[in-house]
Amino acid sequence: MSHQPYDATAKELLETDPAGWAAFLGVERPPDHVRVINSDLTTLTAATDKVLRIEDAPPWLLHIEFQSAWDDSLPRRLLMYNAALGAKHEMPVATVVVLLVRKAQSSELTGSYSVAPPFGPAWEFRYTLTRVWQLPADRLLGGPLAVVPLALIADAPETEVPALLTRASDRIRHEANVETGDRLMTAIGFLLQLRYGAMTAEEMIRKVPNILDLGPFRTFLEEGLAKGRAEGRAEAQAEARAEGRAEGRAECIREMILDLGRKKFGEPTVEQTSVLSATADLDWLKSLSLDLLDVTTWEELLRSG
Repeated sequence: MSHQPYDATAKELLETDPAGWAAFLGVERPPDHVRVINSDLTTLTAATDKVLRIEDAPPWLLHIEFQSAWDDSLPRRLLMYNAALGAKHEMPVATVVVLLVRKAQSSELTGSYSVAPPFGPAWEFRYTLTRVWQLPADRLLGGPLAVVPLALIADAPETEVPALLTRASDRIRHEANVETGDRLMTAIGFLLQLRYGAMTAEEMIRKVPNILDLGPFRTFLEEGLAKGRAEGRAEAQAEARAEGRAEGRAECIREMILDLGRKKFGEPTVEQTSVLSATADLDWLKSLSLDLLDVTTWEELLRSG
């Protein structure tokens, strides 16, 4: 879990309503039969995302792994986490991978991980895959409140996102307390940014009437604008540095052409020097430097370029 803040956002949503998330994944239980447990596996130098204890008879664990980016090592880690959790808690473990966006999909993520040792029988570790971008947005909007933010990155045309955002924010305002509502609204902002990028997410949010009345979105947009301005300045500075380096390289090549040309052709005219001095086209200057070997006058050289 290294792709913050998106995976962390999904984990916070799960903590908001563990039973709701379990139901979303197909494990419907009363709220008092589902709770988050400590999943720290520091002896393996890593920690699983979230683990729910399901109070059946006997109890078992539901390990949920969120992914917002491609990772072909994930199946091996899932097997490792599954075995470690089972050994630590001495109970069965079921594993679910929640892929938040299409770019998290990998050819290695098939729902099974085959193990074929050089000696002994081959065997297979199986897990469940949930691809959020393939789920109907309406299903998520009508599901447990804690999964409503996922509707904004589900299966819906980009043009419908502002309307989905309106419906999601209306439901959250009517059903959640202030603290939970703020958390869900903030999650929506991050998830929109994950799927559509910061600038497009900002445009979508601004299309929703009265959206700035919601504190989390106002903060999100203000921070987004500040970040955008900072990124814009950084890009401008980077472009300036790149232009400076290109001009420096061009100047070196011009001086080399003039030095070698003087030895081969004699002194160039003022007009010929001006032609060379007026260009920063690196490709053209490099072409001239190569043509120096084949021509006999300044006129031929400048025509060849």
